[in-house]
Amino acid sequence: MLRITVLGSGSRGNAILIDGTDGAVLIDAGFGPRSLVRRLQSVGRRPEEISALLLTHEHTDHASGAVAACARWGWPLYGSGGTIDALGSGSGTDVSLRDARAFAAQGPTLISGFLIETSSVPHDARDCCALVLTDIRSGARAGVAMDVGRVPDTLPVAFERLDLMVVESNHDEQMLARGPYPWSLKQRISGGLGHLSNGAAAAFVSACAHRGLRGVLLTHLSETNNLPSLAIERTRAALRRAGWTRDALLAASQQLPLPPMTSTGEAAWLVRASQLSLGF
Repeated sequence: MLRITVLGSGSRGNAILIDGTDGAVLIDAGFGPRSLVRRLQSVGRRPEEISALLLTHEHTDHASGAVAACARWGWPLYGSGGTIDALGSGSGTDVSLRDARAFAAQGPTLISGFLIETSSVPHDARDCCALVLTDIRSGARAGVAMDVGRVPDTLPVAFERLDLMVVESNHDEQMLARGPYPWSLKQRISGGLGHLSNGAAAAFVSACAHRGLRGVLLTHLSETNNLPSLAIERTRAALRRAGWTRDALLAASQQLPLPPMTSTGEAAWLVRASQLSLGF
């Protein structure tokens, strides 16, 4: 069984735990080690259970804790060649990244019982990529696409026949237009190298919908220019028009982990929310 737990997602940090039959990997480490420990503990997990860190790109909200976490827990770090180069040049030392490994340029990469396939996506990073993880033993598949300025034609093809989808739904178009950000930042966010709007995310998710899709997790919501209710409403409406009638649709929070979502479409807390520590 495949299981996804979003430990936190937004402009101040992102981390997603993915469990498969034979191992667990973390996608992105935009939180420091102490925050990662607290977030993992809140869902009944330990860093020692994770066998690898996979980076989508080098921006600080996705990679600020990567080098320290890998050094502390011995995780191998995987990313695109461009991501590793960018992270190395910004880390101040190449020694910390000596165990970094690039995803295979052609075909999947085998990591901890998963086959990992990458797709380059437009974003103002060195080489941002979306990931598709296939649990080898069960065959269950999950796709993760965060920080996507626009959806390239190759991405819906790569995301065909998924069991679980993780997609950014960064901003409500009207909230961004009327919000407090300066014009230049609004242009960056809504441009082709920025982030997906609720409408763009909904269109992408609905294009990938099929009878076997078990759950959808919306991530990277702006705390200034979006609301979970707006993101969910927009995507749910698009999914309904596409004939997808399940209710396994959740929007991630910056502050608190989401309930784990499984490839059966079930989501349930492992511990009470009141057990979460403050100061993430």
